[in-house]
Amino acid sequence: MDKKETKWISFLGGRDLLFTLTALLLLGGVVFIFHLVSFIFDPLQVIFKTVIGPVILALILYYLLNPLINWLEKKGVKRVISVSLLFILILGLIVLGVILVIPILQKQIESLINDFPSYVSDVSKSIGDFFKNTPFEQSLRDTLEGFQKWFDNLSDSLYEYFTKAVAGASTVFSTITGFALIMVTAPIITFFLLKDDRKFFSAILKIIPPKFRSDAKEIGATMNSQVGAYLKGQILVSIAIGILTFIGFLIIGLPYSGTLSIIVGITAVVPYIGPFIAFVPAAIVALMVSFPMLVQMCIVWIIVQMLNGHLIEPQVMGKHLVVHPLTIVIVLLVMGDLLGMFGLIFGIPMYAIIKVLFTYAFRKFKTRYNRYYGDSGKYEETEFSKEEYLDD
Repeated sequence: MDKKETKWISFLGGRDLLFTLTALLLLGGVVFIFHLVSFIFDPLQVIFKTVIGPVILALILYYLLNPLINWLEKKGVKRVISVSLLFILILGLIVLGVILVIPILQKQIESLINDFPSYVSDVSKSIGDFFKNTPFEQSLRDTLEGFQKWFDNLSDSLYEYFTKAVAGASTVFSTITGFALIMVTAPIITFFLLKDDRKFFSAILKIIPPKFRSDAKEIGATMNSQVGAYLKGQILVSIAIGILTFIGFLIIGLPYSGTLSIIVGITAVVPYIGPFIAFVPAAIVALMVSFPMLVQMCIVWIIVQMLNGHLIEPQVMGKHLVVHPLTIVIVLLVMGDLLGMFGLIFGIPMYAIIKVLFTYAFRKFKTRYNRYYGDSGKYEETEFSKEEYLDD
C-alpha cells in the first residue's frame, strides 16, 4: 500500500520525508567531494582568467558598436563591409590620437604627478592657516596630518609597487603580454561577434534543450537589454562627461585640463562614487591657482553634473536598468570590497544578471507553490517576460 503524499513532499517532487533528508545529505556530500577534488578545476580557472579579460572587453565593444552596424545594415550596407570599414576608421583614429594627442597628455600627466604632492601640502597649510587660533584648529590639523600621511603612504606604496614591477623582468613581461593579449584578441572577438552575432547566438540556443529554449530566449533578451544598456550607456555617459568637463576647464583656463578631464571621464564609469573621487584632484589644482578659480571650477562641475543628471543620462541610459539608486550604492560598496576595481566597474551589470536569474527562478517557484498550495492563496505575477520585467 502506497504512503499518502503530503503537499510538502509533492511540492519537492519526492515520495516521502526520507527523500527530503536524503536529497539534502547528497547535496552536502557533492559539495564536500567537489571541495576535496578542487585541484581538478585549476586548469579551468587558468582558462577562465585568460579568457575573461578579452571577452569582457569584446562584449563592451560589441554593445557600443552593434547599434551602428545594425543601422548601416538597414540602410543596405552588408554587415561584413560595415564592420570592416568601422574597424579601419577606429584604427585610423587611434593612430591619429597616438601621434597628436598622446604626447600632449603625457607631458600634462608627468607634470601633474610631479606637482600634485606639493599641491596637497600647500592646500593643507592654507586650510590650517585659515582656521588658526579657532576652536577647530587642533582637530583640523590632526585631520590634515592624517590625510597627508595617508597620501604619502599611498605615493610610497605606488612607487614601491612600480619599482618592484620594473625590477622583476618576469612580472613586467607577464603584465605586458597579458595586456597585449587582451588588446589584440578582444578586437578580433568583437569583429566576429559583430559580423556573425546571429549565427553565434543561434548556435548557443541549439545547445539548450528544446523544452527550455523559450525561457532561455526571454532570459537572454532581458539580460541583453539590462547589461547592454548599462555598459553602452555608462561608457557613452563617461565620454560625454569627460568632453564637457574638458570644454569647461578649458574655458576657465584650469591647468592640466586634459589630464583632469580624463580622470573625470574614467571615474564616471563608477556611478555616484566616481564623480566625488574625480572632484578632489580638480579642486586641489584649482585652489592652488586661486580661490576664484576654485569657484569657477565648482560652477563648471555643477553645470556638467546637472547636464548629466537631467539630459545626458536619461537620454542615453533610458529606463532599461531596473535597479534602484540605493541598491546601486550598496552593490558598489560590496562588489568593490570583494573584487576591487573590477567590482566597481562591473558590479552593477553582474548584479543585473543575478537579479534577472533570481527573478526567473522565483517566478518558477511561485508557479510550483500555486500548484500545491494555491487553495490557501495564490502568488501573482508568475509569468516571466522581458516586457513585464522591464515595466516593473
